[in-house]
Amino acid sequence: MAEATEQKNKPMIWKELVLGFAVVESCIYHSIRTIPIVTASNAEEVLFTDNLTRLTKLESDETVKGVLPVPFPTYEVTGAMPTEGEEFSEVILLGYEYPGMEAPDWMEILKREVENPRRCV
Repeated sequence: MAEATEQKNKPMIWKELVLGFAVVESCIYHSIRTIPIVTASNAEEVLFTDNLTRLTKLESDETVKGVLPVPFPTYEVTGAMPTEGEEFSEVILLGYEYPGMEAPDWMEILKREVENPRRCV
């Protein structure tokens, strides 16, 4: 039981395989944005993440214009820092890993993001 508590209070980092980026156009805002298309690591994750619903949460004025390929393997890196008394922690997008790049210290980036109250949410 102590192990579960110890694990629960530790910062966590996740890496999800990115298959590409969907290019989405907004008619109201006259803008284009990209949405990562990521895989779920397991069947349980499909039920509890936005992985499969990112593209279905488009605004009514948005359309998918295309898909940008990414080199294999590309990963989206997210993390969470447990908060005392909270059942769920905020999941923060930390960045992306591409083949041939040296991965930064994701734990340091997570700590810096959590301590920065001015970051985008």
